[in-house]
Amino acid sequence: MSETDAFPDDCPTLARDGRVIGFCPSPSGSHLLVWWRSDCVVIGGYETYEAGVAAALRAIAGDGLDPDPDEVKVEAAHLEKSFTATDWMGLGF
Repeated sequence: MSETDAFPDDCPTLARDGRVIGFCPSPSGSHLLVWWRSDCVVIGGYETYEAGVAAALRAIAGDGLDPDPDEVKVEAAHLEKSFTATDWMGLGF
């Protein structure tokens, strides 16, 4: 993790249109934190991968509309796979 980052570089991400959103466990481990990769501003905490991905896609779009449910399902499955494969202890969580 660099000195300017609040989150480790190896956290799972979702990127669209040059904008990147990161995902990591909350400090209590009770939910998924979703945050802007560029400045580490937290978008929110979510209880499911699908809710976190929907929030990330909504934030990237910036139009307030709900993202396509099929895209959310695909991205949530990808995130779950990446999230569970991440060595969170090795990253300091």
